[in-house]
Amino acid sequence: MKEKILKTIYRYDENNKIYHIDIQLDGYRDVYSNWDYSPFVNRDLDEDLLEYMMSCSYEIPKKREFVIDFFLLSSLYDVKREERSIEGIHNYFGYKIRQTQSERFRLMRSTVLFSTIGTLLLISAVFSNKVIQAPFFERIISEGLFIGAWVAIWEIFSIWFFKINALRCKIKQYKKLQKSKIYYHYKD
Repeated sequence: MKEKILKTIYRYDENNKIYHIDIQLDGYRDVYSNWDYSPFVNRDLDEDLLEYMMSCSYEIPKKREFVIDFFLLSSLYDVKREERSIEGIHNYFGYKIRQTQSERFRLMRSTVLFSTIGTLLLISAVFSNKVIQAPFFERIISEGLFIGAWVAIWEIFSIWFFKINALRCKIKQYKKLQKSKIYYHYKD
């Protein structure tokens, strides 16, 4: 998205060259999932808020920094809750980074399995004509083994070029959100 359009969508600080993602809250608890009652520093973020923050981070160019600004009523001001909330948000994105990296590692490991299966199926297809003497059955089994081998090999390409790449992009976005500065602002 062109930066000229982005500057109409997001508040932009010309002096510091930083975009601001403004979010209005009714309370500190609005940041977190309604179902999660663990301590502030270990809570899951609200799904809608997470989706909004992710889409904002995708829209803002990678070379640009952004700040997340939460707005609350001044009557709710609580320094300790604010600090724990900011720490909790950063912890959440650290957790999401670790979780996504683990998923990426599992996918990479599964490619080893698919390459082994694909190789074994290809070797079996090549040598099936020497084991099976009936031409009709030999052809059916050979074709089936070739198809199975190519499906296994395609899955390797699918994982490497689509799934792992998507996870890599997601990790970058989580890191970008984790590094972003978060400020609470209070108004009457």
